[in-house]
Amino acid sequence: MNVKIYVSSKLVEQCTFCQLYGIIEVQRDEIRFVVLDDKLRPGTYLVGEICSESDYRRLMRQSDSNDSRDLLLLEENFLRLSISDRGRVKHVTIKVKGVTIETLNKVMIVYDERGFSNLAEGGLIDDDDDNDLLHLARLIKSSKPQSNSALQDLLGWASSSQLTNLIVYMLGPLVTLLRILFKKTALFYHCSEWNESIKSKSFNGAKWALLFDIGFGVIVLSMVLYFGNPGVHFMEYAELVVNHLRELLQTLRGSPIGLKLNAPLNDFFLSCFLYHVDLWWTFLILVSPAIKFLFIPLSILGLLGLSFQLAMLSDLLILISLHAHCFYIYAAVLYRIEIGGIRALCRIVLGKKKNVLRNRVESHEYMNRQLFLATLTFAVLLFLLPTILVYYVVFATLRFAIYCVSYILMTVRRMILQFPFDAMILWMRGAYTDVDSLEIYNIGSNAHENITIIYVAPKVSNCFWKSRSHRSQKGIGNNQFDEMAAKRNTITIGRFLVSLIRGEMVAFIQPDESNYRKDFNIE
Repeated sequence: MNVKIYVSSKLVEQCTFCQLYGIIEVQRDEIRFVVLDDKLRPGTYLVGEICSESDYRRLMRQSDSNDSRDLLLLEENFLRLSISDRGRVKHVTIKVKGVTIETLNKVMIVYDERGFSNLAEGGLIDDDDDNDLLHLARLIKSSKPQSNSALQDLLGWASSSQLTNLIVYMLGPLVTLLRILFKKTALFYHCSEWNESIKSKSFNGAKWALLFDIGFGVIVLSMVLYFGNPGVHFMEYAELVVNHLRELLQTLRGSPIGLKLNAPLNDFFLSCFLYHVDLWWTFLILVSPAIKFLFIPLSILGLLGLSFQLAMLSDLLILISLHAHCFYIYAAVLYRIEIGGIRALCRIVLGKKKNVLRNRVESHEYMNRQLFLATLTFAVLLFLLPTILVYYVVFATLRFAIYCVSYILMTVRRMILQFPFDAMILWMRGAYTDVDSLEIYNIGSNAHENITIIYVAPKVSNCFWKSRSHRSQKGIGNNQFDEMAAKRNTITIGRFLVSLIRGEMVAFIQPDESNYRKDFNIE
């Protein structure tokens, strides 16, 4: 069994007699004496004392005499440190459950209290980790008196107020109705993620995240008020996109880039999709007043934060491009039928068939008329493939571009929620510390008492974002953060592109919606 003693460097350097308060942790393979302060703090109790070398020798002489006993033996769990006038630890005596521990290996860790306090303020100590030093930072944080700010008092009063509970109860049906109506919107998904993010952060982390988010949103609102409503120019950009799409479709007439397209099928597709593009333009004309008006609440959402503005902007983009998603669905259905038919006919030509019950491909003997019909159908589908493929590529590209913009907006607002603004503030103040920036020194040992003395001090770290990302890659985090990260298993842009190339049916519109859907595969 080993013994670890954690003592603040401030208590060692003051070289005066004092009582030590902290906690004692008895584990299976080691005992920890964690000294937190020389005063009684919440959650601490008397664990030992610091005395001078002369007092220590006097107590040892009293313990050797027959008519007196050391006061240390009267205590159940006790620690006694002998400090010289120069602040050096001379003797360490420990007693646990009536047994004085002299022969066991003892490690005394003298820690820098200010550095570990900064480590506690950084929010890293909230992670579930077995690191002893992080555990020490947790204990230091818990023993410090909580300084409630006016904002904390106001929030606490508001949350416990009966008026607040009455308002929440009255607005319950309205919130349920809004949840049903806007369940598939990016704004709804963002509200859920925003709530989970605020709950997973500490008070300082949530406070700075909200301040920066709202600050960025107010800047965007000020720019809108200064330069005017950007929705005024909406129809100009929409007309530009629609005209380019019309011109692109017109170039598909005949033999684009040397492809020999099927003329009747090409004319049918061209007339059909041009008609749908005209419907799209008519729809944009009808909803343009509503789109211009929606830019006003989008700007006002800056009072709640930039992330809310980005979420509503993503919803506006989906509303505008709804017809483009329909174009992709039409082309994707034709493409899937074409690819599926060619695959099935290839198996027939090779003398095989797919056993649906056993989910495998087996050999099969076909009759001549079946082979003739399969060959004829295969030739027809093969010659129709370039025409269908061209239109699928056009509308899949349009769908991919819209998804990329929505994905970028989603990524930016999630970065706002995840960015450690509280750690950035500490870093700007020169007080940010991290476990990876620890400095450890072996400052002495005593072979007679089997003790090693180590000095540990967290230093200022210059890369707070790297340390945070490194810890997230290692899977370190609390349960709420892990659950939130599991829900964010969004289809990436690369995977989305692969799904389009493979002809998979991507039914969802919002990138957030893919979090709540299973993986899509071609059957």
